[in-house]
Formats: sequence, C-alpha cells, structure tokens
Amino acid sequence: DDAIDLDRQALELCPPGHTTRPVSLIWLAIHLSYRYNQLGVMRDLEEAIVLDREALNLRPQGHPDRSSSLNNLADLNEAIVLNREALNLCPQGHPDRSSSLNNL
Repeated sequence: DDAIDLDRQALELCPPGHTTRPVSLIWLAIHLSYRYNQLGVMRDLEEAIVLDREALNLRPQGHPDRSSSLNNLADLNEAIVLNREALNLCPQGHPDRSSSLNNL
C-alpha cells in the first residue's frame, strides 16, 4: 500500500503533458497489479488497466517505449482471461466458486 500511495503522489506531480507521466502511470499500474495478485481485489486490476491504457495513449506508434506499454496491458488482460477460465471450472455449488467470482 505504501508503494501505491507514493506512486499516486508521484503521478500528481506529473500532470498531463509532463514528460514522465507515462512512467508514473506505469509504476502505479504495476503496483496495483501486484496488489491484485496478492489480494484479488478486482478494482485494483481495473484501475491498472485504465492507467496502462492512458500510458499507451501517451506512447503513439513509433514511440520507443510503446512495446513495453503494450506488454503491460496484455499481461493485465491475460489475468482477466485466466480468472474467467477459473470461474468456468467452478459451476454453481462448487466450493471455490465464490473465490473465482471475487477475483473477477
């Protein structure tokens, strides 16, 4: 949580148009996705995706760091796909269904 708080403070120092805003967005997204992996709180994953999309939009075609933004976004989308797959393996009445639902 401390890393996320510090990342949010750093992002506040990088308003739209600031040269290091994409980096601040990515670090906050990374730490939110770490927390999602630990706690399974879906809003962390959702926010991380929004932040990574914003960073990607700031790195247009031809930007040297665009590929890393695309990779970050792909990893987060894969997490959603895998959680949906886990849910599909837990039909109504399965003891792990509530955990799978919470992860989505």
